[in-house]
Amino acid sequence: MAWDSVERRAASVFRQLGFIVTDHPLPFLIFPLLLTAAMSVGMLHLNNLTDAVYLFTPTNGQSKMERMAIHEKWPLSDNNYVPGRAVTQSREVQVTVLAKNDSNILEPKFANAVYQLDKYLQTRVRVLHNGHYYSYKDLCLQYKNGGCPSNRHVHILSDLYNHGFNITYPYFRFGNEGGYIGSSLGGVTLMQGENNTEILSSAKSWFMLYHLKFHPDEMSYISGQWELELGRMIQQYPENPYISITYFHSQTLADELKRNADSLVPRFVLSFTLLVVFSMICSMCFIDGTFYVDWVLSKPILSILGVANAGIAILTGIGALSLMGMPYNDIVGVMPFLVVAVGTDNMFLMVAAIRRTSRTLPVHERMGECMADAAVSILITSCTDVLSFGVGANTTIPAVQIFCVYTGVAIFFAFLYQITFFAACLALAMKHEEAGRNSLFFVECAIEEKKDSVGIFQRIFNIGSTPNKGVTHDIKEPMTAKFFGDWYAPILMHPVVRGLAMFWFIIYLLGASYGCSKIKEGLEPINLLVEDSYAIPHYHLLEKYFWKYGPQLQIVVNNAPDLRNHTTRDRIHAMILDFATSKHAIGIESVECWLFEMERYYQQELQVQIVDASFYGLLQHYLASKHNNMLAEDIYWGKDGNETIVQSFRFVVGMKDLVSTMDQTDATLTFREVANKWQEYNVTTFMPIWLFTDQYAIIIPNTKQNIVIALIVMIFIALVLIPQPMCSIWVAMACASIDFGVIGYMTLWDVNLDAISMITIIMSIGFSVDYSAHIAYGYVVSTASTPDQRVKDALSALGWPLFQGGISTILAVSVLANIPAYMIVTFFKTVVLAISLGLLHGLVFLPVLLSLFVRGCCIVDLKHGNASVSDVQKIEKNVNMQTPPSSLGYGSALSIRTSSPVGQPPRFEFSDESPTVHNRSRASMKSPEHLD
Repeated sequence: MAWDSVERRAASVFRQLGFIVTDHPLPFLIFPLLLTAAMSVGMLHLNNLTDAVYLFTPTNGQSKMERMAIHEKWPLSDNNYVPGRAVTQSREVQVTVLAKNDSNILEPKFANAVYQLDKYLQTRVRVLHNGHYYSYKDLCLQYKNGGCPSNRHVHILSDLYNHGFNITYPYFRFGNEGGYIGSSLGGVTLMQGENNTEILSSAKSWFMLYHLKFHPDEMSYISGQWELELGRMIQQYPENPYISITYFHSQTLADELKRNADSLVPRFVLSFTLLVVFSMICSMCFIDGTFYVDWVLSKPILSILGVANAGIAILTGIGALSLMGMPYNDIVGVMPFLVVAVGTDNMFLMVAAIRRTSRTLPVHERMGECMADAAVSILITSCTDVLSFGVGANTTIPAVQIFCVYTGVAIFFAFLYQITFFAACLALAMKHEEAGRNSLFFVECAIEEKKDSVGIFQRIFNIGSTPNKGVTHDIKEPMTAKFFGDWYAPILMHPVVRGLAMFWFIIYLLGASYGCSKIKEGLEPINLLVEDSYAIPHYHLLEKYFWKYGPQLQIVVNNAPDLRNHTTRDRIHAMILDFATSKHAIGIESVECWLFEMERYYQQELQVQIVDASFYGLLQHYLASKHNNMLAEDIYWGKDGNETIVQSFRFVVGMKDLVSTMDQTDATLTFREVANKWQEYNVTTFMPIWLFTDQYAIIIPNTKQNIVIALIVMIFIALVLIPQPMCSIWVAMACASIDFGVIGYMTLWDVNLDAISMITIIMSIGFSVDYSAHIAYGYVVSTASTPDQRVKDALSALGWPLFQGGISTILAVSVLANIPAYMIVTFFKTVVLAISLGLLHGLVFLPVLLSLFVRGCCIVDLKHGNASVSDVQKIEKNVNMQTPPSSLGYGSALSIRTSSPVGQPPRFEFSDESPTVHNRSRASMKSPEHLD
């Protein structure tokens, strides 16, 4: 097998493309612009998804099936609303009230302040729609037309407390009435009452709920306007000396995501400007021995077009996907920062490649050499980037899927435009250079030999160098290439420095390992908010006072047994007790269950024993004995022949210790394990936070799966396109090392493993291949006979373009560093880590590893007989006398590849693909004798 067969053919194709683009640049300029204009229409039809719960939770999460099991049996409508039983937060407003100075909120002055606030929100918050004002009483969800819930329990409990009544906690009973108050009161202190009951002593905070109609669409719109108006009215509410207020509503997360996206637009303009300025500075060349700019070799306008090339690729990608119906979400707003940086990296590689060609060659030849040189390398990295995002799109979190699809498509168009639009711009720029024209003003430049005889304005703005006609290979190497080749590479290859680099590599791996051991997974809802969001104090208050003790869990018995048998009812009691006594449950006193209330009603109030055969009739009588008995909503009736029976039912248990994501995940697993113990009843559990804990549970397995699949794909691409199998393995190992480092060090940088960082970890796989593949490719195609010299060739040709690319990417995302939003700062941190570690591997670790472990074996299969190592070295010496190494770029004038281990006679072959010795892939040699 000839390991370079794909790479060699790709280089040949790109060389021919370079010839075509040079001869006919106009179509390659116009078509991308026309395509972009056509696709940009899609920007007007973006289908923007704003539901944070849908976007950042798994599509196939168990919690969504659990929620559906409740919703199918007890769909929420206007007349069956029971506080605490809703499984949707659509058009829901949460308000928390905290007593100032750590006071008891049940005391009269604080209770009165809460009452005034509740009255204010219910009566003063109004919205105008079609000439009619809507207040809370017009929009609230009710039960059996019984009026708005109105948080009456808040005022009743405060009145009872202040009149000296003992209030049991967490379940309070007053006469025949009772209810669970554990989820409504926060910061509770208790005292011991009679019969070991817990009596409420004081509390610090109230939790109040306002649930509005969300069907039909017009009513949902009005309710949404009322939510927004409530937020404005709370912000305008007069400062109260007794209470502080926080709130959250169903549009908060969507609004905050939009705020995140809106903050990105001006930052992208700044990022684009920084990249343009940086690219222009990097494009400047100077007259030898002076500080005068060489306006023939400098390419400031080309640099602007290179950055713009990425910009039109972004427009094309977003527009095309939008026209195809692909949904969009605001997290995609960070994608342009990434793609424009990738496009700028590719521009640096192409400009560096053409500068390594001889200025005495015609533009046609130089562009062919440049495209064969750089385009293959760009092809490798573009393939890896696109495929890594393709792997990422396989995840079950919609936000990650959408981001990966948009980014992968945009990078594809960036590559396509790089070899068409930018290649045409480069060809035109080189024609101006050949004609000696000023690259900024397009007028003929004064030649450098006359710099002392022209005016100061000419010397500053219109002087340029000319090719040295007497030199076969007139290549003006930039100082940076000389630095990497003549200084940096020899120092790096020194045995002591190599040893230090390997020691540093071990320290790096140990640090990453420590970080991975401390990893924290899961995207918390609070992390979707901007740091100055009004909802952040609300979340902190919930964590401090309400999630520690009191949230309610719905438990559904989907397959209810025949309850006419008292033994069966005893098993139901045992099951409920099993849930109530589990690790995260408060206890049996926190259970709200219609069966318990029915038994208490007959056995304690009526002092009547329940007759098994008449159980269902007695149940219906109990439910009808109280006006608007809300417990009726916990029963789902079915038919058994002619008799109506309980087919399914639900009950509620109070929970505790749900503050951290680990606690929430543990609670989810614990209650599901209890449910699995009662499989004959097909039990499901649900509370809204379960939606996010499912994400916590899958984030690590999904990330591992994506990394493994992506690395396999990367290895395959490297094997196909890098003509050295051992180098491909080391590229893959470098990628794995970079990903390992990103995950470990992002943990040490206070970044969770969540949907946001998962996106950038997927991205880092592609980026890690970029730097490693470029260096490995440059190492492989070098004609040098020793590993040290190959490293020198690779770093001389690629060190500066890679460094430019890394710096440009960091510059592109640096504008995001101070945006007060977790998701954006997380993106910034992980991109910086991925780029920094990629550069560290590409410029330090990988060259050392290649020089140690890839020392000349099996680069390409050679067919024409055997030769000794000294023969090959002699041939190389003869060729290098004719063709200086600096003209070789990535590739070489001659392909001499050994196919035997070091120390054995290698097999070799000469390729005759190219008509000139200057072309990238192989020398034009008909036979070995021609070398003599």
